[in-house]
Amino acid sequence: MHTRQRNHGDPLSAALPRDTTAAPDVSFIIANYNAQEFLSKCLTSVFAQRSSRSFEVLVVDDHSHDGSVEMVRRMFPRVQLFTNPRNLGYARSCNKAIGSSLGRYIYLLNNDIELLPETMDALVQLLERQPEVGAVGCALRDPDGTLQAASKALPTIRSAFFGGRSFLSRWFPGNGFTRRELLQWKVEAGVPFEAGYVSGASMLVRREELDRIGTLDEDLFYFNDADFCKRLWDAGRQVVCLPQAEAVHHEHSGGSMISFRQRFRSLKWFHLGAYRYYRKHVRDSILHPMSWFVIGALGSRFVAAGLLQLGQEAGGAVTAVVKRLRTTQAGES
Repeated sequence: MHTRQRNHGDPLSAALPRDTTAAPDVSFIIANYNAQEFLSKCLTSVFAQRSSRSFEVLVVDDHSHDGSVEMVRRMFPRVQLFTNPRNLGYARSCNKAIGSSLGRYIYLLNNDIELLPETMDALVQLLERQPEVGAVGCALRDPDGTLQAASKALPTIRSAFFGGRSFLSRWFPGNGFTRRELLQWKVEAGVPFEAGYVSGASMLVRREELDRIGTLDEDLFYFNDADFCKRLWDAGRQVVCLPQAEAVHHEHSGGSMISFRQRFRSLKWFHLGAYRYYRKHVRDSILHPMSWFVIGALGSRFVAAGLLQLGQEAGGAVTAVVKRLRTTQAGES
């Protein structure tokens, strides 16, 4: 029987006791930081999966202070819970949990995802039928049912102008360049399709692929899923989206986006991640003229996005104050 040796000196090794005599089919890997409410919904949806396949659930908590740890211990005793002494970051936490998992398939799952009951089974079936596929993602929707851009082309210079955060894509979503970047429109056809990368918010991967190409890049905060899928393609494996598998994604609702400081840091890490992805997969030399163009373009975009963020934060603060004053006046009258 194949088992994995765990480093018992690591703080994550203090998992709940578990039976290692039989490896489960699927290992759910969930990193959490101050998102108790969403994590509870996520875990509820995981344990509600309609499947005869076995699975384990590993939750890594990045030093939350909102009661997430206590909630998991109280409500989900089957979960293997790991607690970090500090916030290690998404990739590092996931990698440590992967090292302690036993499943034949690794399911990377964000804490703000709610799976439909048949999602896990559908994804596993696709990987079982198609050995050439290394990773598969599902269709992600907003709570109101709107499709999210969860399947995309691999990042290039064009992505900066027509990607998911581009103003051109927001203003003219049907243009041909954007449709080549953001592939969620293919979901409506109802058949599996290849994507440059699928969202790491809900991605099923074969364990042997992780053994072969490595786990998540811990130097990346954003673009981790793009980097991982790029490495799969480079290794001769396909990346596919399965429209029949769906999940609700409460995007950017977790603890990492709860304050202005954290939202601004997220903006910084997004642009830094874009540059690191570029250096890793597109150009190696800092002396290449295109590298300097990319640095200038990303720097300018970061400044513009930061100013826009400040404006939105200020507008939201003013609206909140006005609403509070009106409520107070209404109470006094």
